[in-house]
Amino acid sequence: PKAFSAALFGGGVKAGSTYDATNETGEEVIDGEISIPDFNATLGYALGLPLKENVLSPSKRPFQMADKGTPVTKVFA
Repeated sequence: PKAFSAALFGGGVKAGSTYDATNETGEEVIDGEISIPDFNATLGYALGLPLKENVLSPSKRPFQMADKGTPVTKVFA
């Protein structure tokens, strides 16, 4: 499969909404494909995390929360 589902609650997400679609079997995205970095950026955006800022992991490895992703703001109220 090339698609997955996720349930988002709180964080300003529109209650009872859906974002785009898959085919009948749920295996292929037919509208509104979101990359993993975009999904991570959307979660970070909802939590108010610094998406583009370099932060350090517990092992002191630098990384960015969104890793070149862009938040999907359409899912927020």
